[in-house]
Amino acid sequence: MKKTYKHKMIKKYLTLILIFGVNLIFSQENNCDCVDELNNTSKLIENAKSYKYQIKREDREAEFKKWKEEIKQEILNDSLSKFFCVGYLQKYISFINDRHNEIYFVPDNIDRNVPAYLKVIDSTSKSNDSISGIYFAGSDKILVKKESDSIWYGITLKSNSDDWTKGKLRLRINKTPNGNFELFEYYQNGLIFYQKNIEISDGRIHSTFWNKENEYFFNKNHKENFTYKSVNPSFDYLGIKTLSRTNKLIKEADKFYDNYLDNLTKENLIIDLRNNGGGSINQTKPLIKALKRNKAIQKIYVLINFKTASSAELTALALKEDERTILVGENSRGMLTYGYGNRSFSTKTSCSKFKVVLSTKRTNRKYSNYEYIGIKPDYNLDNNSDWIDQVINLEAKK
Repeated sequence: MKKTYKHKMIKKYLTLILIFGVNLIFSQENNCDCVDELNNTSKLIENAKSYKYQIKREDREAEFKKWKEEIKQEILNDSLSKFFCVGYLQKYISFINDRHNEIYFVPDNIDRNVPAYLKVIDSTSKSNDSISGIYFAGSDKILVKKESDSIWYGITLKSNSDDWTKGKLRLRINKTPNGNFELFEYYQNGLIFYQKNIEISDGRIHSTFWNKENEYFFNKNHKENFTYKSVNPSFDYLGIKTLSRTNKLIKEADKFYDNYLDNLTKENLIIDLRNNGGGSINQTKPLIKALKRNKAIQKIYVLINFKTASSAELTALALKEDERTILVGENSRGMLTYGYGNRSFSTKTSCSKFKVVLSTKRTNRKYSNYEYIGIKPDYNLDNNSDWIDQVINLEAKK
């Protein structure tokens, strides 16, 4: 009996220690803040291929450390830093020009994870600055309001999502000390995304869908993965939605090219890569080879927008090697110098469990000038009319 009692007491004691230890760890994780996550991220980023090339090989560790301290001070000075923390971590790693390095977190509760604007919302008052005003993105409507000389808030007015009630912040624009603009933007699913050096002009926050006219001529929602159509007697059109590297899509691409490449007999061809986020450039190699042999085509217009990325950008540059090719639209995403190869480095931060995905391969050094900036088109298209019509009019003027 004594032995049994003694064993029970030891077991109870060990259980209490275990519970206390787990609670202590859990408490530490819950109490960690954005500075803790910044410290964690500064260690994880060293696994990126781009860190090895841009920081280690160029001996920029001290400069990168200084940048970390600047981000730390911004976090400490921001009363909303817990809401914008992922954005600050994205800003920190943006010091390295590699868009394939990503940190993100999609909350299961937007109301709890997104801040609200606590002052009176007056959407009828007019502002003297060109940035403020009513903006639209699909079914969502926000008021961009100037808060100070360097801060604008994008405040939800209307959304088809019940999660985005009136007053919730969809974005924050900061004017940086060097006069540029940066953006912290919440997507409708609650994911926050940071962008540096954004342009705000002609009623649009560029590299986003937000615009004052509620028009989306720069956007293209391809219904099919591959589309062919005859636009008019002098224009053919090819739309390519994705370059995802799946066996199913490769077979679909091969079948599409077999059926339609011989139909490209008109003097002008439009290749639409809008919203194509990339995948594998091998998807478009048959197209590129066929176009080189096609002597009937005199001009190849390639449409790109701010969501044309990665292998879709590499495809645009490969097509550009043909002297008949003209790039039209707006700057692409700028995500082509590095990649994941067969597998990315993937993990989570130790505290808040933010997802971290890092590059493991450098595609080609010559593309480094495009990273974060994007490929600049030969002709910029505006948001005043359909882009296909603008290309046809552009050709008519020549």
